[in-house]
Amino acid sequence: MADQAPGHGWSDSSARAVLQLMVESVAEMVGFEVAVLSVVLDEELVTVAYTGPEEHREYLLESDPVSVLDSVLAAAVSWGPRLRFIAAGTHGELEGHWVVMEQEAPATADAWHPEDALLALLTDDTGTPVGILSVDKPVSGQRPDDRQRDLLERYAAQAERAVLTAFEREELLAQVGHAEAARRLIRAASTAPDASVEAVLRLTHGPLVEGFGASGSWIQVFDPAIGYARSRDGETVFITDEVLEVATRQALLLWAEQRCLLVTAGESNEVSGAVHALLADLELWSVVGVPLGVGAECVGFLVLTRRAQDPAWTQGEIDSALEIGHDLGAALTTARALERERAVVRELQQLDDYRSHLIATLSHELRTPLTVISGNLELLGAHGLDAEAERFHAAMTRGTLRMQKVVDDLLLLARVSHPQHPLVRTPVDLRAVVDDVTMLVESTARSKGLTLAIELEDGPLLVLGDLGELDRLLGNLVSNAVKYTPAGGQVRITARRDEDDVVVRVADTGLGISEEDQAGLFSAFFRTTNPAALSESGTGLGLAIVASIAERHAGRVDVESRLGEGTTFTVTLPVAGE
Repeated sequence: MADQAPGHGWSDSSARAVLQLMVESVAEMVGFEVAVLSVVLDEELVTVAYTGPEEHREYLLESDPVSVLDSVLAAAVSWGPRLRFIAAGTHGELEGHWVVMEQEAPATADAWHPEDALLALLTDDTGTPVGILSVDKPVSGQRPDDRQRDLLERYAAQAERAVLTAFEREELLAQVGHAEAARRLIRAASTAPDASVEAVLRLTHGPLVEGFGASGSWIQVFDPAIGYARSRDGETVFITDEVLEVATRQALLLWAEQRCLLVTAGESNEVSGAVHALLADLELWSVVGVPLGVGAECVGFLVLTRRAQDPAWTQGEIDSALEIGHDLGAALTTARALERERAVVRELQQLDDYRSHLIATLSHELRTPLTVISGNLELLGAHGLDAEAERFHAAMTRGTLRMQKVVDDLLLLARVSHPQHPLVRTPVDLRAVVDDVTMLVESTARSKGLTLAIELEDGPLLVLGDLGELDRLLGNLVSNAVKYTPAGGQVRITARRDEDDVVVRVADTGLGISEEDQAGLFSAFFRTTNPAALSESGTGLGLAIVASIAERHAGRVDVESRLGEGTTFTVTLPVAGE
């Protein structure tokens, strides 16, 4: 059971933090010294939350194959819908990573034995395991009574809902990522010097195969009749007339029904044998057919291919492909229109996409902490307002604060990214902004043993802009530097005038950022590949906000970094006129 190890697909720090709060609540409220929550990821049990003795943490954070559940559950007896108890002496050595906690030998029949095990099996609607919640070493030294079992069962139900919600959010983020790829290819096609149908076909091939991990793509347009079929490395793929006829007929039906078609080698479906023959000839295992269109009109189709060694298509990928069918259909239609019409359609479509995904993400971000809140509220109804109830209030407060941080960042990003939101410019002295920001992080830096070095050029460093937004821009950069710099390091902030610009640099000796991560660093919900950075909580929106505010103030933000050596962010803003 491993904490988010490289190779596992779950890196949502906000959801993991909520689950950690839940595990701590289980241990404290039910009365156990140890509680562990593991989820099923890539056929492995991966620990995402743990509370207990530190000397056992590293061992318990090692992964187990999900198959260990078979022998564990076979040795267990049911204590409820989810609870399973394994009594000492009724089993041999359990598979997986288990620890026998040191404690006094049991004095009575109801005493907890060091080899006893109690866990809750978490499943989805189909009964498929999605995780386990296990507890050990009761504070009382006794096996849990009926009241504790009922309380633990209700906590397990809340944990199950929280885990399922986290998985739903992962799928949503994947779809948002594919939608972002669609917007990038639309922008590229619309701004190309030869913004024609041919240019759209040529420019979209690379992002499509890269974004979907496909071995090739085929885009066909009906009017004008143009096709573009290429392998991943750009080699031309020959399509027979029979296959073209079948694909055209299917595309019209799929657009009318607003769905995609998955064709897998050897499986029977509504397509003819010519398609299966092509799969065999090209050594492909599966294809996804996506209709392209706008409104009631189907303008063409897109085919994405995968080989036998590639992953199977997920429903989230297929849903995202259908969204891209709308986006790409609009791009092809736009390429045939006048420049003004193309610009209007592109802007409206981007705004609509952004707004819809913002609302969807906001609702999902709210659901995770609300799961904890609602669970604690349910439990609170069964208790009076005593000291124990106050602890519930503390747990709800922590979850609410985290939820509010995410919501605030989302709303700020929406505001500063909206092209129609006005920017009221007033003279702002960046010297004062830097002073305010550093005062806020001084105590945190001091507690970590960091050195804060401030070097500001003499005299005012005036720019024109919004004071609150500029304060947030520098605040995000400085707080990130403090957060990701290990104890004993240094954070250096400099500000000076450079001809017609004011330049502010925030440099640290922290974790650093890989070249691969730097490419997507300023994207919303960007998730780093560095496990050390993932251990720090965050919404994934801070640097997207920084980039949007800088661009909104006619400036820019640049990054220079080497993994393990530190990072320097440079903000350049136009100096205020005389």
